[in-house]
Amino acid sequence: MQTLQNQIASYAELIVTQGVNLQPGRSLVIKAEVGSRAFVRELMAAGYRAGAKFVEVDWSDPLLVAERLTHSRPEYLEFLPDALLPQVEERIRDGWSSISVVGKEYPDLLKDADAEKVRLLQTAFYGKTDAWRAALMRNQTAWCVCAVPTPAWARQVFPEMAEEAAIQSLWQAILAAAHVAPDGSSHWQDHVRQLEQVAGFLNSRTIDSLHFYDPTPGSDGKPSTDLTIGLTAQPYWVSGSSPTVDGLVFSPNIPTEEAFATPHRGRAEGWTRSSKPFFPFDQEVTGGWFRFAGGAVVEYGAEKGQNLLDQFFGVEGCRHLGEVALVDTQSPIFQSGLLFYNTLFDENAAIHMAFGRGYPIGIQGGGTMAPDELDALGLNLSSLHLDTMIGTETMNVTAIYADGSQTPIMQDGRYTAQVLPRNA
Repeated sequence: MQTLQNQIASYAELIVTQGVNLQPGRSLVIKAEVGSRAFVRELMAAGYRAGAKFVEVDWSDPLLVAERLTHSRPEYLEFLPDALLPQVEERIRDGWSSISVVGKEYPDLLKDADAEKVRLLQTAFYGKTDAWRAALMRNQTAWCVCAVPTPAWARQVFPEMAEEAAIQSLWQAILAAAHVAPDGSSHWQDHVRQLEQVAGFLNSRTIDSLHFYDPTPGSDGKPSTDLTIGLTAQPYWVSGSSPTVDGLVFSPNIPTEEAFATPHRGRAEGWTRSSKPFFPFDQEVTGGWFRFAGGAVVEYGAEKGQNLLDQFFGVEGCRHLGEVALVDTQSPIFQSGLLFYNTLFDENAAIHMAFGRGYPIGIQGGGTMAPDELDALGLNLSSLHLDTMIGTETMNVTAIYADGSQTPIMQDGRYTAQVLPRNA
């Protein structure tokens, strides 16, 4: 058995060689908080070993963001210098790969921040860097999101433990979710192949819509979820790995347990409730509920974070969906019983949907389509994207075809044996 440090090095190697599948001569950008610098060094070393032309780090310090939110004049919060634009253009032109490291050094830093100010700051940044985000969502280049523990995040997940024990436990949970074995070996490709069985099944059928039904009563006595989400006319299911537009296969999320497609922004009817916390503007919402009509959220509420939803749903396109994702409750992340307070992990423990911007890659041929073509097919082009978990152990999912015929896809939170033979 290897030491934890050796396992972490293996994890970094996995992210570089199979996450972004870095090719010799390609440049790499790593986006991370300053608190993750030790792991960023591991990634940088792995990048150069893989033949990187250059590895650059875009550091962020959340304390500096907090200072701006506290002291800046409100009318300046939407300002960002144009110097960002040439950098974005160069990275797109030269096909830079991208790794984003999540894991907050100060998870509660924005807990009491003014939600409107945070919205202004985030939407301004996304607007200025929209070309880069669009390139990633089209798979013009390889990208991967991964995670590293911080003391505060570890205490959040393991509140009963002393700090060092909590950090060690969170590392082990992250490594297990990434399929890095105690001896440092990786079973990632085996895992990806199993996920792709699901995507293959779904892509072999022309599914028109999905019906989500959870009979467990909510506080109003109605089923927790009774929601139909319509897909585009050219749905494409993505799972585990994905090709860039020039054919390089990479894994956008490590870990991942989902199969997702892009819904039509105008086709959602019914209601659902969140099953885990979710984080608009990096602030927590719990107990969310949503009612859809004509594809849009027409009523909503939350036990905690109502003001955040008010701000979020005030952004153009955010009342409509941009992603629908299936996750089996046999997911090791779900089976761990842990609440990670981190979307990368919690979305891979439960069926989820995303409000706002949709992925072109969830449409057949979408990665090379022009914006007007994608718009005509129903892609949501909002500036924001918010994953919201709705899956439970009692959720059922049915595929509905254009002629009205149906196929059960999930029963009580698990894929049917027809979709995934291991569940027979």
